[in-house]
Amino acid sequence: MREICKAKYLIVFLVIFCNKQPLAPLDPDDEFERAREFFYRKKYDLAIKSFERIIFYHASTEFVDDAQFYLARCYFEKKDFTQAITEFEYLIRNFPNTPFFEPSHFLRAKAYFLKSPGYEKDQSETKEAISLLDDFITRFPNSIYSDSARILILQARSRLAKKELENGRLYFKMKEYDAAVLYFKYVIENYPETQFADEARFLLGLSYEKLAKKQEALESYKELLKNEEWKKHAEKRIQGLGIERP
Repeated sequence: MREICKAKYLIVFLVIFCNKQPLAPLDPDDEFERAREFFYRKKYDLAIKSFERIIFYHASTEFVDDAQFYLARCYFEKKDFTQAITEFEYLIRNFPNTPFFEPSHFLRAKAYFLKSPGYEKDQSETKEAISLLDDFITRFPNSIYSDSARILILQARSRLAKKELENGRLYFKMKEYDAAVLYFKYVIENYPETQFADEARFLLGLSYEKLAKKQEALESYKELLKNEEWKKHAEKRIQGLGIERP
């Protein structure tokens, strides 16, 4: 019987795809199978129509929360992250007992991150993504998505660090060294785990040199001696300072 049902919606799928006709109505279970067939074939626009048909016309069936989750995923795969967020949030609010509750939280947060612009623009959405990812890890500490969430947090925090670093670099180029110092110190203190923290330390040392604060520059460079990438650069600057180290 199951194979007959599969053959049924596959035939319907092929007819629709070839003739580009409106979707023929089906029973809820067949409609859901057809919608998933569209989804896995990456025919997301057709899948959206089919999942919406379940939500609108079969709202009392067991398939409605599944359809809502896959509807959100369709928009996610289409990179329409704004609409994906809306659909995931609808599922979270209205179906707290769905088995898709946990992945919906994760994918909503990931959508915020992917939707956010590059570091040079406003980072409100990046900060929202970090907040949602932090909340996700707290709410679902044993989730299979926890490691992915932590990676996304690091990427998001690196983006924020890059923005502050570039602000400091701009002030450095403008010879506003006191302002540059503030930005470089901010990166070091607030984003120490990112790849930009040691670059900020090096630029902080350069800023102190410009301000004739050799001792402060020395202390900043010394922090880089533990980093193979920056060690040679730091040693060269330290030699140029002409300060004897104990």
